[in-house]
Amino acid sequence: MGKALTVLTSLIVALAITSLFIDIGGFELPPELAGFKRTADMAIVAYFVLETLLRLIFSRSKLEHLKRNWAGLLLVLLLAMQLGLIRLYGEEPGFLRLLERLNVRSLTVLYVAVMKGYMLLYLLLRAVLGSYRLASLPLKPAQTVVLSFLLVISIGTLFLLTPRATPPDNRISFIDALFTATSATCVTGLIVRDTGSDFTLFGQIVILILIQIGGLGLMTMTSFFALVLGRGMGIRERVLMSDILNTRMMNQIVRLLTSILLLTFAFEALGAALLYLTWIEEGAIGGMGRTAYYAVFHSVSAFCNAGFSLFSTSMERFRGSVPVNLIMTSLIICGGLGFTVLSVLLKLPLSPFRRGRLSLHAKLVLIVTAFLLALGTVAILALEWDNSLAGLPLKEKFLAAYFQSVTPRTAGFNTLRISELREATQFLLIILMFIGASPGGTGGGVKTSTFAITLCTLISMLRGRSSVEIFRRRIPDQIISKAFSILTLSMLLIAVNGVLLLASEDGDPLAVIFELFSAFGTVGLSMGVTPTLTTFGKVIIIITMFIGRIGPLTLALALGERRKGGEFEYPSEEVIVG
Repeated sequence: MGKALTVLTSLIVALAITSLFIDIGGFELPPELAGFKRTADMAIVAYFVLETLLRLIFSRSKLEHLKRNWAGLLLVLLLAMQLGLIRLYGEEPGFLRLLERLNVRSLTVLYVAVMKGYMLLYLLLRAVLGSYRLASLPLKPAQTVVLSFLLVISIGTLFLLTPRATPPDNRISFIDALFTATSATCVTGLIVRDTGSDFTLFGQIVILILIQIGGLGLMTMTSFFALVLGRGMGIRERVLMSDILNTRMMNQIVRLLTSILLLTFAFEALGAALLYLTWIEEGAIGGMGRTAYYAVFHSVSAFCNAGFSLFSTSMERFRGSVPVNLIMTSLIICGGLGFTVLSVLLKLPLSPFRRGRLSLHAKLVLIVTAFLLALGTVAILALEWDNSLAGLPLKEKFLAAYFQSVTPRTAGFNTLRISELREATQFLLIILMFIGASPGGTGGGVKTSTFAITLCTLISMLRGRSSVEIFRRRIPDQIISKAFSILTLSMLLIAVNGVLLLASEDGDPLAVIFELFSAFGTVGLSMGVTPTLTTFGKVIIIITMFIGRIGPLTLALALGERRKGGEFEYPSEEVIVG
């Protein structure tokens, strides 16, 4: 009986998802199918309500069941209240004027609208808990990460293919929808369609949601919301999240998850508020609603290091705006530092007696980040002073150089036209894109700490030292091996994909390679090659963006088979190198 009920529930959920997808996507059905669908919607909601109530009635501990399923029961209560109001007031003019403005005057239409609202909320609840259960599958952590990103990209592609996502006269192809969904989920920013003009508001919101999920990770978000909904974390879930969040303190996973989500939403809200106030004062966007939407979109895109912009020329029009430059770069830097470092920095003013006691990881990240930002700013000023910066006021030159030094760290916005930069500057940007942001953040690349450890290891080898020491701390051999593995796998990936891309695409080789490094670093800076790529070229970039986001080592661990340690080892023999 239990298995039959589970199968029936799965079928009902699949039918409900299909129905909602038709509604949300804007598909038009013939009248006879539309009537059948309306009846099916009512039956689906009735089943969900009945299932929720039966689970409560037959639960062994009703109090514990209420704690764990309060959200579903609350939805049933709200549904009953809404239907009671409809039954009581019917189609009175004073009832829900908002619905009248939406031309929802028919009681039947209103009834179905309430049903659909309940279905949407209920399925979102089921989706959160279902995604959370990925952790319980017999998979390695790396495989779970890969699977979660593939799932989000697939769903995003489907929604971008719906009629509501693009204008009627400019429909999107499957490969372009897949490219856009991958770029958004992998917080890259490379585009084959202009985000502001080639997508409707619905399509832009889909992209924004993919950016948010991709920046934080599906498992991070669903684990947090599952905790909010009263679901605990078992040992397997804690082990998975500790691997994803790069922490060994499993007893602090819940607190770390909460901190990550709260920090993210706090920074994005603050950034959106500051952008809104700046753009309203400058009158740069338009009305209050439009300005607010643009502020939220660009704040989320900047903090998640995504690089998607609703402006066709990215941030070029704000090259001389000090507030916009400082707000955007601050969001990019904070998102790229990593949540561990960011939370430590925020705690320093509250702990004056513990200043200077930063962890080695935090010191490395901060020093390398500051060094790369300073180096990039000075180099761009020197290389572009009489080129792309020529004729600009002194303030605008410094702002543009600083902004363009920040964004190769996986952000992807630009105030200077990348195709007009000198080749030396473009090559500098390639190096910065390859290094990328820091671990545990929203950026890509090989990461600042990997770059620092690799460099320090080479220096130690040249000095004849057997161990690597940084700030009077010895780096474990396991960390050094991991850093070199990441670096080697990244270079192999770029080498193979670079050959394939150069073989399939015409045009300037440097421009093609620039797009490849931009994809690997999940940056999004472009020399204008991406929209002209062949289908094969787009596939190569899609694969590169995906591997660049999850990390080449994570993919290798997901595809490989972990070998169990034996009780013997083979004899060693020297090999001549160098």
